[in-house]
Amino acid sequence: MKNNKIALLPGLSLFLCFCLLTGTGKLAYRFGGGAPLLALAEFVSFALPLVMLVFSMRDQKKLRKRLQPRRLRKGLLGLTVRLGVTVAVLSLFLNLLIYHLAGLVGADLTAIALDAPQSGLSMTARFAVIVVLSAVMEEIYLRGALFTVHEEIVGTSACLLFSGLVFAMLHGSMLNFAGPFLAGIVYAYLTFVSGSVWPAVLAHGVNNLYYMFVLWITDTYAAFGIWNYFAAINALVLLLFLYLTLRQLENLLTTGRIPHFERSAGLYDLWLLVRNPGMLAFVLAFIAKIIMNRVL
Repeated sequence: MKNNKIALLPGLSLFLCFCLLTGTGKLAYRFGGGAPLLALAEFVSFALPLVMLVFSMRDQKKLRKRLQPRRLRKGLLGLTVRLGVTVAVLSLFLNLLIYHLAGLVGADLTAIALDAPQSGLSMTARFAVIVVLSAVMEEIYLRGALFTVHEEIVGTSACLLFSGLVFAMLHGSMLNFAGPFLAGIVYAYLTFVSGSVWPAVLAHGVNNLYYMFVLWITDTYAAFGIWNYFAAINALVLLLFLYLTLRQLENLLTTGRIPHFERSAGLYDLWLLVRNPGMLAFVLAFIAKIIMNRVL
């Protein structure tokens, strides 16, 4: 009975999370949004699946260890911040590229390409809900609990790919798939090399904070033609932080301060995670949402 729970509940928790995100998001919008409603929707959508997932664990010691605040090894804090900025800018370019390929160049890219809520919240409320709460809840569930459960089953590379896949699917859109897919892999990698979920929380928060800044500056200075310089400025930021990130990562790997990947069976390991009945229900729900969005 316990083995059945271990096999089934991780996938079902993802299905539950997706349904809650979709349902509570619509309810919050229907009742006018606002910081309290958005915060409650975010908390419920990840807290309930987290409880289900923790219940399926054989051993919760590794999860508790990853949730404990700790002092990071030398160089990891810098790597975390640099990766957060790098992923944010690269995800932005991926979203812009996909919207361009989809023929949506004339759309309001400041809103749709960044996938950031436009709910009329104050800057303080946005910071609390979008930057802090969402980063904490999503990372504790996805990279804290779910990643830990999957590490008991398969190797590191499959866990990283799966983490990126489910993070992208939870965003519920093919147009905003590539950016979250990359971000999910990076946040999972930070959790793996640090042994803690908090670097992933920090990188996720940096990512969301960067998006908030971009939304603010493009909205404030749209009349001055800032979009004419937007791509060039962000390209320079990306090249700078990508160089700094790779240099720091190389140094940490060569000095042995962060671990290398554990051996994985590649695509077969990934299949072991995807074939979960709950995961298949999650995939079907994601496909159904994509179809309904197109039809409606």
